[in-house]
Amino acid sequence: MDEELLGTDMKLVLEMRPEYTGFGADLIASKKGDLEMVSGRQNLGQAIMHRLLTRKGELGALGHPDYGSRLHELIGEPNNERTWDLVRLYIKECILQESRVQDIVEISVIVHRDNKNSVLVDITVLPIKSNVPMNVVFPFYLEVG
Repeated sequence: MDEELLGTDMKLVLEMRPEYTGFGADLIASKKGDLEMVSGRQNLGQAIMHRLLTRKGELGALGHPDYGSRLHELIGEPNNERTWDLVRLYIKECILQESRVQDIVEISVIVHRDNKNSVLVDITVLPIKSNVPMNVVFPFYLEVG
């Protein structure tokens, strides 16, 4: 049932790309040479990550002007409670665009202990037609480089 409701897509692996100070994604091929796929909750988690990593308006020329988040506006801001409140707000705005999410249960911002210029955002959502929440952990960097 999850696959029908939450869909199937090509599996993308996110990784930091230092050459442009951000995340990049690569397709994954199986040993047979076929593209690997992701379905159900994994597909929704992947979709949430990509939505958060895309700057709002970046896909406007492709007919999706509201897709994405405003998190990029916070790069360079101090790692403090005001910024954490904005991180939560921008993530909430972004995830509420996702039609496969019926509710946002919680968004927690945790200071990354090894990097004072980053936070980990722990996001708990309730997928459509489900009583079982799912969790996505999203690293957000307030400084580039």
